[in-house]
Amino acid sequence: MVLQRGRPAAMKIDQLFAPDNFSDPTKLEWVRLEAEYMIKILEADPNYSLAERMKEVMPPENLLCYFRRRERIERARCIIQYLLSFLGHIPSKDEVRGEPVDPTAQFRSFVACEVDLLLEPDVRNAVLQETHSVVCEERILMINRLLKIMLTKGESDPAAAIAALCNAVEQLARFWFEVHGNDIRRGIRVRS
Repeated sequence: MVLQRGRPAAMKIDQLFAPDNFSDPTKLEWVRLEAEYMIKILEADPNYSLAERMKEVMPPENLLCYFRRRERIERARCIIQYLLSFLGHIPSKDEVRGEPVDPTAQFRSFVACEVDLLLEPDVRNAVLQETHSVVCEERILMINRLLKIMLTKGESDPAAAIAALCNAVEQLARFWFEVHGNDIRRGIRVRS
């Protein structure tokens, strides 16, 4: 199945990321290209350019919103970049030993921040507004607890840890797609 940007009729996440879609190396290349495209969008979004907003003095609450949004975008970009790098190679203990940055630990910290973000009041409110359901409050707490458990798995083995972290990212993504009715075209606006 080939998806053209912005053109799916009613594409569901399970259709798009079905395991059968990734048996062909060209489809993996498509995923890599789509992720790189998304990273470029995140990096170049003119709506969040501070230079454009500095024409007049910004109130402190607007600056806080701006920098929180930028921090969230940067973290998402880093997670996508790690996922892309792990597509090609998963580092072993020996490769990481003595390096200044442990990719597994750094990836874990990025994912942990996204998991913690679920409990932020602005995110919780956005989810509740999107779903119009009080039951979702319990779901947020449950997914947060589940993901925190997943973050601790495989700490002694980098490959197992990366697998657990990728699984946590998948579960987090599935939660967000569930919030969006499993429609990949829908987005959510979170006010920070």
